Amino acid sequence: MNKERKLIIAGNWKMNKTVAEALALVNDLKLELAKVKEVDIVVCPPFTALEAVSKAVLETKNIRVGAQNMSENNFGAFTGEICAGMLKEFSVRYVILGHSERRQYQKESDALIAKKAAAAHAATLKPIVCVGETLVEREAGETEKVLDTQVRGSLAGLTKEQMLETIIAYEPVWAIGTGKTATTKQAQDAHAFIRALLAKIFDAATAKKVRIQYGGSVKPNNAKELMGQPDVDGALVGGASLDARSFADIIKNSV
Repeated sequence: MNKERKLIIAGNWKMNKTVAEALALVNDLKLELAKVKEVDIVVCPPFTALEAVSKAVLETKNIRVGAQNMSENNFGAFTGEICAGMLKEFSVRYVILGHSERRQYQKESDALIAKKAAAAHAATLKPIVCVGETLVEREAGETEKVLDTQVRGSLAGLTKEQMLETIIAYEPVWAIGTGKTATTKQAQDAHAFIRALLAKIFDAATAKKVRIQYGGSVKPNNAKELMGQPDVDGALVGGASLDARSFADIIKNSV
């Protein structure tokens, strides 16, 4: 863990929680995390619960709200889409872009993710850009090749200033929802590679300041070791973020 970079831990609720269930969860989190100041905490409910959750955390100073996706377009005839301006109405600060599930099921490309990142920055939203390799790619020794392609493609066109307001989430696809977790060495190696790549694309000073999260079966019992790695600056938590105690323990165990 690098003290220059504040930890950021985000909970991706995915397609879970009705409005009532989302409120119950976030109210429990407010109690559990009331005294935590060392971590930037983000909750990412489904679109339908954004307004209610945003109002619920309005008075808190340590919990912020993120969205799970957004359109690259600002308005228009795009049925079923949500634009940055709509998210801003609900005091959304962050938006997850390029999650592996969207890359897989919605066939989102690096070029599309780059357009979304640009649109997010134009609206002063902070994108959490996800990258990561599949099991087949890792076993073929292609992890760094995949990360190089995804990072360069998904961040294409961003300025240094915009990069500083961008979070990268390294999520090995083979460790998402599987119970498998990258070893601390595997996680650190991937994060260090991404940071070195950012230094090539931008510069060393920018790379040093960018926060890179780990995502992939993060649990309370492995959080401390993962967050203790020099280039791991937080976590993007899936299933474990749906339980207040579990998510709170991950955060508390990280500091």
